[in-house]
Amino acid sequence: MKMFNLLFLRVLAVAIVSLALAGCLRSSDETDDNLVGDDSTDEVDGGDVADSGGTGDTGGDEGDDPTSGAPAAPVVTAAYDDWTLTFTWPAVAGADYYQMFEDPDGLSGFTQIGSDLTANEYVNNISLTERNGARYVVAACNSEGCTDSSEVTVDSLDSGITPIVVSGDPAPGIGSGAVFSGEVGTRLRFDVNQSGTVAILGATDQTDSSGTLRDGIFSDSPVAGLSLIQADDTTLPASDATYSGFFNVLIDDAGQITFGGILNQQSGSVTDEVDGLNNEVLLRSTAGTTSVIAREGDPARNGTDFPTLDAGDIYFTENVQGNRVFSSISSDGNGAITFEPGPNTDAFQVSDDSTYPAGGALWTITGLGQKAQSLKAGETLLPGNLEPKSFGFLDFDSNQAEQLVFGVALQNADGSALPTSEDTGIYVRNADGSYREVVREAGGSARDFIYNLNSARPLLTDNGEVFYYALRGVSGPANRGIYTDSLDGSDFTRVSRSEQTLLMDDGSLFEVTGFIGGAESFDVGADDSMAFLVNSGTLDQEDALLVWTNDGTSATTTLYFQEGDPVRGMPDASGIELDPGSLDSAPRLAFSRQSWAAFQASDEADINNRKSLLLASSPNGYTRVIAREGQQFAIDGVDYGVVTEILDFKMASAAEMIVSLRFDADGIFGLQPDGSFVGPDGKNGLFRVELCSPSEPC
Repeated sequence: MKMFNLLFLRVLAVAIVSLALAGCLRSSDETDDNLVGDDSTDEVDGGDVADSGGTGDTGGDEGDDPTSGAPAAPVVTAAYDDWTLTFTWPAVAGADYYQMFEDPDGLSGFTQIGSDLTANEYVNNISLTERNGARYVVAACNSEGCTDSSEVTVDSLDSGITPIVVSGDPAPGIGSGAVFSGEVGTRLRFDVNQSGTVAILGATDQTDSSGTLRDGIFSDSPVAGLSLIQADDTTLPASDATYSGFFNVLIDDAGQITFGGILNQQSGSVTDEVDGLNNEVLLRSTAGTTSVIAREGDPARNGTDFPTLDAGDIYFTENVQGNRVFSSISSDGNGAITFEPGPNTDAFQVSDDSTYPAGGALWTITGLGQKAQSLKAGETLLPGNLEPKSFGFLDFDSNQAEQLVFGVALQNADGSALPTSEDTGIYVRNADGSYREVVREAGGSARDFIYNLNSARPLLTDNGEVFYYALRGVSGPANRGIYTDSLDGSDFTRVSRSEQTLLMDDGSLFEVTGFIGGAESFDVGADDSMAFLVNSGTLDQEDALLVWTNDGTSATTTLYFQEGDPVRGMPDASGIELDPGSLDSAPRLAFSRQSWAAFQASDEADINNRKSLLLASSPNGYTRVIAREGQQFAIDGVDYGVVTEILDFKMASAAEMIVSLRFDADGIFGLQPDGSFVGPDGKNGLFRVELCSPSEPC
C-alpha cells in the first residue's frame, strides 16, 4: 500500500497547502518478495526527514515543476540479494545529483551514506546484525534544493541471529527474581556441540528479598530453548555438601555436560564435612541428571581416588587458593575427558598418605566414569623404547574416537638423556591404549629443522590426523611452521612455514611471512582440512585466510579471504586489517566441519581507533561481518546497545556459530575527550548465528 507524508508547514491558506502537497508527496514501491516494505511515513521528530536527519530539503512551492525550484521526489525501488540492498529510481527531471540517507536501526536518525550520486542507483552492502529496522531515503537535488523520496524501511529481513541469553534476562529454574549477570558469555563459560546445543555457565544476580548470588549450569537448543541443568543451591548427590559455584563448562556431541564446581565449607555436617582440602568437584550431567565423576580430597571424606601406573591409588588436593585440579580439560566429544592437574596440586597415596608427584601426568575419565592415570613422565612406554620426560604447556587434544594427542619431552626408558636434536616429539594415544609416534624432533632438512615439540600446539581431527604448530631451529623470521601427518600416510608434511612461497590451487603463488596469532593462528575442520591466518610480505599481496585440504592423495591450498576483498556489512570505504596487535590474546580463528571459518580482525576506518570485527567466510568465497565494536546492535526490534567487545565465538554444525558480545547501554565508553576513562555500563549477550538461511547462500 502506498502512503503519503506532508512537510511540516504552517497551514496559512488552502492555496499554500495545495502547493506544498504538490512538492512533498512521498511514495514507496513495494518489493515482490516483501523483504523491503513501505514505511508508514509518519513524521520524524515532528518534521520530515530533511528537517530531522539533515537531507537539506528546501523543496519549494514548485518542487514538481522541472523548470523551476527543487526537483520532484524520487520514486525508489529497493531489492535485496545476498546481504546487498540495491536502491534504484527513475531519473528525476531537473535533478543534478542525488543523496542517499540511512537510519541504520530505526533509532539513530538519518545521515548521508556515500557521496553525492549522479547515477540512479545505490548499492549498499549491509550487515544484517545492524540493519534490521533500518530506514532509507533518496533526495533529488539541484541548486534550488533537495526533495526527499518516501522512506523505504528494511523491516523483515532475517538476520539469522537469535539471542540465547543476555545479562538481565530471567534465569529459568534458579529461583524467584534471579537474572543472568554480566559474566555470562565470557571465555570458558559456554560451549556448543555439533547439534547446536549450548551449555552455559550462568552466574546470576538474585533480585528477590534474599539477595543471594547463585550460579547455574544451563542448556539451550534450537528446539528445547533455555533450561536449567544444575543450580548451586542444591546438594551433591548422596551428600549434604552444597555448591558454592561452578567453573568451566564443556558439552559433548551426545549432549553430556561436564563442569567443575566449588563446595561450601561446612561445620557440623552429618555426612560430608567440607574443608579447604576437598572443596572441588567435577560433575557430568546426562539427560538432566547430575553425577559426581571426580572430587578433590581424601577418599575417607568422599574424595576420589585415581589408579596410577606405578603406586596404587592416589587422591588430589590443592595447596593454593584459586588453583584448580580439574580446570585444564579436553573432551573427546563422546563422554571421555582428559585433564592435567593445576600446577599447585598435591597428590597423596591412599594406602599411607605419603606424597606422590602430581605433575608430569595426564589423567582420563571415560564416558562410563572409569578413571586412570593415562600418561606419566618417567613411566609410560612410548614407541622406540622411549618414555616422557615432561609434558608441554600448550594444548593437548582428543577426538570422538577416544584418541589423545600430546607434545612431550623425551628420554630413554632407562632414564638416560637423548641427543638434544631428538628429545621432543608428538604422540597419539589410541583408544586401546597403544601409542603412535606422529613426529620426532630430529634436526636437519628431513624434519624441516623443527624442534621443541613438547611445546607445539597439536590438534586432532575426527579421523585421527594431527596438525601442529611448531618452532623451527633457525634464526630470524622463518622460525615457525604448521605441519601435519595426514598426507599419504606420511609422518611429516609441511603445510606452510614462515618465509615460504605457497603454490595455490589456482596456480598462483603466495608468499607467507608469518602466522597471525602464533599458535592460535590455525584450526582444523572436517577430516584433513585446516584454516590458518598468515602475513604476506610481497608488495602485491595482503594478509590472508588460507585453507589447506587433503583429498586423500594430494593437498591444495585455497585463498578464502584476503585484505581488500569485498566484505558484506562493512561501512563504505572501510578496509580489513587481519593482523592488529591488540587482538594477540583474543580468540582468533574457528573452523567448522562445514568449512566455514570465523575470525577476528579490525576495521581500518580509523587507524588511531581500530574497531575489532568478527567475520565469517564461506567455502563459496564470500565474507560477511557478524559483529563490530562500536556498532549499535539490534535484533528483531530489540536494541542491545553498542558493542564494546567480542568476547568469544565457537562453531557448530550446519553453518552455525555461537557468539558472545559485550555491550554498552548508552554508547559512552572508553577514553573520553577530557582524558577520563568510562567503562562499559551495559550487559553481555550470547547469540546463535545461522550463517545460511533460505534467503542467504551457503
